[in-house]
Amino acid sequence: MGLMGSPDKYQRQLNGMGGGISSLSKAVVVSPSFREDVDCEYTFIQVGVGDEGLDISGNCGNLSSMAGIFAVDSGICKPRIEGDRGRVRSWNTNTNKTIDTTFPVDGNGQPDLLRQEMEIAGVSGLASRIDVEFLHPAGARTGHLLPTGKPVDVLELPGDDLAEVSLVDATNPTVILPYHELRILLSIPTGEQISFGSQDTLNVLEKVRIAGALRMGLEPAAAQPKIVVVHPSYTHESAEEDLIVRALSMGVPHKAVPLTVGLCVGVAARIKNTVVERMLRTVDGFSKRDTVKLRHPSGVVEVGATWKDGEVQAASVVRTGRRLMRGDAYW
Repeated sequence: MGLMGSPDKYQRQLNGMGGGISSLSKAVVVSPSFREDVDCEYTFIQVGVGDEGLDISGNCGNLSSMAGIFAVDSGICKPRIEGDRGRVRSWNTNTNKTIDTTFPVDGNGQPDLLRQEMEIAGVSGLASRIDVEFLHPAGARTGHLLPTGKPVDVLELPGDDLAEVSLVDATNPTVILPYHELRILLSIPTGEQISFGSQDTLNVLEKVRIAGALRMGLEPAAAQPKIVVVHPSYTHESAEEDLIVRALSMGVPHKAVPLTVGLCVGVAARIKNTVVERMLRTVDGFSKRDTVKLRHPSGVVEVGATWKDGEVQAASVVRTGRRLMRGDAYW
């Protein structure tokens, strides 16, 4: 808590290394692994900003992309060399799942993260490409890809309201709510945009999230399950996106999309009759692709999923990253 500058009643974390929002108030603890065919282990910690909460109920996709690289950089393990790239297999203790990261290496087998290979939405500048695969991501918390066994559930909300959602557990359990359902819950006329920053919207989404958690058999935590609102692309003629997504993180609108949420939506896209799969039926050429393009407030992220015999084998995405500093921190 002290390292991040929490709790901070001003929600800024100026007395620590946090950035005042949930996506910048995180930590990962990395260690060697004694598991067969695993190179390192890591535990993700979501640190509260305005409170003393430490949540280890789920995983973080972006930090997962760097855990294995950090392990190599710190001498915890060595990468598996594959040409000019290295691969590290990490075990996430939060979800008991395996993650493969593949990244450029130099002649000494060390991470080479200064290559100008690509740029991702929301991050300025070119950097090295990091391929991330979440292996067998189903049932990260509940043990089942569809915790209720159904692609669609109708949740009963306070005030005798109902919400039709998909409850999917892949990389992290997620409540997937269609945009038109949220419009009905907020009594917003057709043609009027939903304000995701309004307290009314946040209150309704929290009610849906809690109801979804209970239906999945989970005790609602601040960080889990996730909730995301999905909307068909405004113009399906555009090659830039397949769906529009708006997600919350710790009750606050995310400035992009939590990576595990995007991956979960990508998996849901291939599950018959989920709200995501039904939306994508009208997208030309989607059935011939292995990936889904999701537009979020900062740009577009492309996520993929591979299946075999009806089971999801991996959820994948491409990231970038580099070392920012090495030193001592005080609390």
